[in-house]
Amino acid sequence: MLNDDQMAQVRTALEMQFRYKFYQDVTFPYLQSMGIRDVFQGFGNEEEGFIGMLHLWWVNEDSNIHYDNPREWPVKIKGVWKGEWFDTAQEGMALAEQIENDRNKIYDTRKMLELHIEYTKSIMEKQVKGQLKEKMEEETPEPEKKILWN
Repeated sequence: MLNDDQMAQVRTALEMQFRYKFYQDVTFPYLQSMGIRDVFQGFGNEEEGFIGMLHLWWVNEDSNIHYDNPREWPVKIKGVWKGEWFDTAQEGMALAEQIENDRNKIYDTRKMLELHIEYTKSIMEKQVKGQLKEKMEEETPEPEKKILWN
């Protein structure tokens, strides 16, 4: 089991790695304009168990970060992603649900999720049907061709 100092070091390293991947995503500069202002990610492994849940949230503030060689995004990113850690998944999920319920949205999240599930299900069904068709075609012997002699 990790002590508090070790846990803080592990969380710092995990947050740095997660942010690096997060910032490299092609959708990153557009997230806040799409209404995505909160990101939750849980971390754990078999050895240490649950390490924590990271919550990143976007705020419209100047980050005061100046780059020598700025990355050329198609849009200028204004704002900063702040972060916090939760010790239990329940704490993080409770905040995620609260954020989801408090937001004024022009869409119903549950309906969007249902649509996504149905879409994914239909794609999977098509793939399975295609695989079954291929399998049947492979296993079905071709009929013998009759030679007609004139």
